[in-house]
Amino acid sequence: MKRLFKSISFFVTLVLALLLLISVTPVFISPEKIHVLALLGFLFPVLWVINLLALILHILRKSIHLVMPLAVLLLTWNLWGNIFQFKGEQPPDDLKNPVKIMTFNARMFDFYEWSELPGMPYAIYDFIEKADPDILCVQEYFTSRRKEGYSPNFLRARLRKMGYSHIEYRDYSGQNIGYGIATFSRFPVVNKGALDFSNSKNMAIFTDVNINGKVFRVFNNHLESIGFRSQDFNVIDSLTFELDQKQKDGIREIVRKMSRAFRQRSSQAERISNHINNSPYPVIVCGDFNDMPISYVYRRMRSNLKDAFRESGSGFGGTYNGRLPSLRIDYIFHDPDINSYGFRRHKVDYSDHFPISTILEIQ
Repeated sequence: MKRLFKSISFFVTLVLALLLLISVTPVFISPEKIHVLALLGFLFPVLWVINLLALILHILRKSIHLVMPLAVLLLTWNLWGNIFQFKGEQPPDDLKNPVKIMTFNARMFDFYEWSELPGMPYAIYDFIEKADPDILCVQEYFTSRRKEGYSPNFLRARLRKMGYSHIEYRDYSGQNIGYGIATFSRFPVVNKGALDFSNSKNMAIFTDVNINGKVFRVFNNHLESIGFRSQDFNVIDSLTFELDQKQKDGIREIVRKMSRAFRQRSSQAERISNHINNSPYPVIVCGDFNDMPISYVYRRMRSNLKDAFRESGSGFGGTYNGRLPSLRIDYIFHDPDINSYGFRRHKVDYSDHFPISTILEIQ
């Protein structure tokens, strides 16, 4: 009986270790080649914690089987740092030339009243003014004359302290109704450019900003979203062990949407990554990537840059504010020669994304 228990323990431990290793394959294989693998990245945090518990159990039992979870945890330790951090390091008091960067998917400044909160969009504008960033990257930037508080001139007036702006519309129609992406800066903007994505309402822009005599290229990115609708979330909420035909059809539609988004994001990330690598200036990369830290998109977009969350964040840092578990899908990366401090996730319910910010020390 004892031998049987050891055999089962060995088999379960081995399977858990192998599953953890398999869950990191999305980092290295493009979804354009095997899109199904991209789904495995969602399992990584759970499998990592399960293997940690297995290691503790085998240590307590003084079992040689502890070697397997220990080995895979060490192999994936660096990737776990993308998910969770203990640091929470704040800027030193004698920090020279601090520059505060913020990125925020504003969800069209709540034009369609998704938040059901009173006083919108003015609460968003007040929050931005209070946060007081030096450079602000906004995704799902939206203007319209059909509703009070959304006209282009009104938004510029509310953000007048920033001084300089780079606004690109992906969709634009009459009555100044526009949907796009925008970067605001207190420092002079010396050059601008845009990267449109085919068959998509998403895009990226780059803005060259002169910070105290040195030019930096700020990339503001909004990568392809899955496009879940309320009926998709209803299918997820209703899942049971026994699925009816309606639920099965709903799951197929969800997987189809996710697969399409995975493929498009990987192509978009590769294009942006090429521009980042060929930048003539040090770069700051911000935005809504709509993808997990355990993903091909994250690896391509970050490349050799520093992740501000890894440098000074704490906890899991989830930025998605929706019905699914909080995931980190919004990022601030920066040149490796720049130090960053005080990474913060601002827990305000004005959008389906939480804004994030960090302090860069510009030498």
